[in-house]
Amino acid sequence: MVLEAAKRPEGSTLIGQGRTAEIWQHEGTTILKLYRNDVPVQDMEREYKISQYVHSRGVPTPQPLEWLDTGEQRGIVYQQIHGPSLLKLIGKAPWKARQYGRQLAGLHCELHAVEAGEDIGRQKEHLRWNITAAPMLGTEEKTRILAGLDQLPEGRRLCHGDFHPDNVLLDGQLWVIDWMNGIAGEPAADAARSWLLCSVGTPPPGSSLFMRWVLKFIRLGLCGAYTKEYLRLSGYSLSELERWIVPVAAARLNEGVPVSEKEQLVRIIRKRLQAEDKKQTRH
Repeated sequence: MVLEAAKRPEGSTLIGQGRTAEIWQHEGTTILKLYRNDVPVQDMEREYKISQYVHSRGVPTPQPLEWLDTGEQRGIVYQQIHGPSLLKLIGKAPWKARQYGRQLAGLHCELHAVEAGEDIGRQKEHLRWNITAAPMLGTEEKTRILAGLDQLPEGRRLCHGDFHPDNVLLDGQLWVIDWMNGIAGEPAADAARSWLLCSVGTPPPGSSLFMRWVLKFIRLGLCGAYTKEYLRLSGYSLSELERWIVPVAAARLNEGVPVSEKEQLVRIIRKRLQAEDKKQTRH
């Protein structure tokens, strides 16, 4: 359904914003995700399609109610979930990071139990495209990473593609939001990306040494608990997740992340490639 409205829909209040969209409380009972003008229309439509699909499969995600066109901007009207994100909860109670990490893993495994058709996209094709376009890596490094990717399984399960504490809300139960990167693929790759998203990042500018230590402590607790619980529930081994770290990290270089984070990703990639070289030399 397409609705014509003013650029800022009447009765709407801005409650949040991110790199790709503004989030509005719409008509008091729903949420409007209003995309920024530089987001390709096909990406918006894809998120609407995937959101409809995952909701129809029983995934705990806000119901997409309608497609809205303001004339200058487009968006999706969703069922409103009133609870905070796990990220906000961790910020208020950092000592609970491990508990939330385990809950995150349980929900992720539930998503991965859902079979997905290739009509929502194929994970390895998406990774391959981003690795090829990734900055800060040499041609030989990319060739090697792509060759390694070719050896990994395709997978046909529902993968979120951006599963981290800020995309999970708590309102009576856990809810998953933001399906712009949803895709059919291998769960281990999706889990590896979540590990990267939770473990790699830079403190806010001007952070004190104490705050840096606290943030590191939270990351270690969250990532450790998430990984341990995910492996327990999924049946994957640690090595099955780790073999996805390099291609997933390389693909993330082509996303709009800060230079400092890209530098961390490059260090992870090169350290793991060097470890592989040493392992092969010993054999």
